[in-house]
Amino acid sequence: MDLNNWIPVDSTIEDKLHLIYEKHMDSVHNLTSIKDKDEFFIKHYLDSIYIFRMYGFKFETVMDVGSGGGFPGVAIALFNPESTVYLVESIRKKCDFLEELVNDVQLGNVEVINSRVEDLSEPVCDLIVSRGVGKIKNVIKWTMNVSRETSCWLFYKGENVFEEIKDADKIFKKKKMRFENVRVEKPFKRTYTIINYIQYNF
Repeated sequence: MDLNNWIPVDSTIEDKLHLIYEKHMDSVHNLTSIKDKDEFFIKHYLDSIYIFRMYGFKFETVMDVGSGGGFPGVAIALFNPESTVYLVESIRKKCDFLEELVNDVQLGNVEVINSRVEDLSEPVCDLIVSRGVGKIKNVIKWTMNVSRETSCWLFYKGENVFEEIKDADKIFKKKKMRFENVRVEKPFKRTYTIINYIQYNF
């Protein structure tokens, strides 16, 4: 499948995407169940950055909570080379994989942090992203120490996101936050949930 049908991909990024795919296929850690290359590009890379293309998001600092195999953080770093992206992962063997991946793909704007995010007090980031890690209310609580009043959160969710939104209502009211859901049906199914403080625009 040609990613350019959905989002511009130059030859440099395409080469790096192929290398990222190969690194995952060669890994003994089974960080993805997706083996088909086209499906890998769509469900990992395109899924990670599609919302950035839709909204024209630009953030100086981004934190990927529970980065695992590197998505969405690595894809965000590729798409936004002017951003500094922190991949936070508590499991050492996954960090080893991420550090090797970042080095081999030559991503100079990425830093891997081996820690639970709730144990961090820095770096404080403009955007905090989470895919497949925990419920919205929990991730917000875990990341309070690495956020500021102008920070945004971006969650990669499914159709059941409304249950999590309802569950997070107390923290939204307490912190004076608001949310927006953006639903995508093609070429993948995804609900992006964007959260920030009421006094600041997305």
